[in-house]
Amino acid sequence: MTLAPKLKIIDILESNGKKAQVVLDVCPFHPSGGGQPGDTGKLFGGGFRADVRDTRKLKQGKQEGFVLDLMIAEGKLAPGMEVFAEVDLARNALLSRMHTGQHIFSRLQENACDGLETVKVNIGESESVVYVRYDGELTWDSLFDVEEKTSLAIRENIPVEPLVMPREDAEKLPELKAHWDRIHDSEIRIVRIAGVDATACSGTHTASTQEVGGFMVTGFNGSPPDWEIRFTVRQEEISREHSRAMRKILREIGCKSDQVVDVFARQKEENEILHHVLDKVRGYISFPWEVHEATGNAPALHVAVVGGLTKELLSAPARAHAVEYPDAFCLVLAPNVTAAKEPFPFILLRGADLSTDLSSFVKNFPELEARGGGKPDWLNGMTTQKNPSVWRNCLARCAAL
Repeated sequence: MTLAPKLKIIDILESNGKKAQVVLDVCPFHPSGGGQPGDTGKLFGGGFRADVRDTRKLKQGKQEGFVLDLMIAEGKLAPGMEVFAEVDLARNALLSRMHTGQHIFSRLQENACDGLETVKVNIGESESVVYVRYDGELTWDSLFDVEEKTSLAIRENIPVEPLVMPREDAEKLPELKAHWDRIHDSEIRIVRIAGVDATACSGTHTASTQEVGGFMVTGFNGSPPDWEIRFTVRQEEISREHSRAMRKILREIGCKSDQVVDVFARQKEENEILHHVLDKVRGYISFPWEVHEATGNAPALHVAVVGGLTKELLSAPARAHAVEYPDAFCLVLAPNVTAAKEPFPFILLRGADLSTDLSSFVKNFPELEARGGGKPDWLNGMTTQKNPSVWRNCLARCAAL
């Protein structure tokens, strides 16, 4: 934090309980823009204390300035009151590192992938996101290549220069990247990294590339043409976290680090084959059903206890039985024989001739010790209740509602 000179609150745009929006005569906080959130910090003075949660640009007609979103901790606001401001410089510096790293990475990625365009960024404190449009395929290998080039540019300690020039002059710069449809100012702020990038941007940045520190791509999602890439400049702590997770995995599967991807690919292929086999097997599975006939208010209940089977194997036989017996409820319980006290899968189906709504059944009867969901005519989830009599009693009470 750094203490700014005493400032004056010249306008209160909103005040609702502890929340308020104010305008200062001079604002030391940087506003949100360019995909970067606004500065945070504190305002205080004369018995007044408030946290600054965000800083935004204000445009109301011809009036321009910056709005501070406050959460008041003590005292009351009044127009004209004088306050001190503390800007959270540590957070500002971290966002500046993130933003500068993003400029370098985005331009180098655009250079590496013909036709790739950065359309949006979201700068965060622990992780940031770059949204790109690209008709080709992004892969880890291609991202690792740009990540390495980004790290090299960072280590070169290139000056990062902010420039301001008239829009008509900026539009003539062939190397400048700008989303002109989003820019309406007559003067353009440009951030230039010599030999690497020049972009119209309103965010904060480091004075040199070396101040960015580390750079690491942490993940990516999407498919052509819309992709999002996550990264961080907190490379050391993220690398440590990933290293610990990797070492645990290597010990479990018993292979070297450069073999993990191949081992995972083989396991994935084996799982796909197994699922294909199970799809064929499902139609041949039948369960041993215990029939509880309807008596009084208790509906007919057919119960199958099949230890250790997965939900995927329970569904088809249960549905087929419900079709065969439309006047009964069908309950399948699959307790784990090696972990008697652990929750296990269940499926409950209503025959077509019944009208009981099962939508909130497990929620309304806690003695089922179950959680799950479904539709009015079927439910599935996990339970520890193995006693069919408890299920039948609950169904009778549910049917009577």
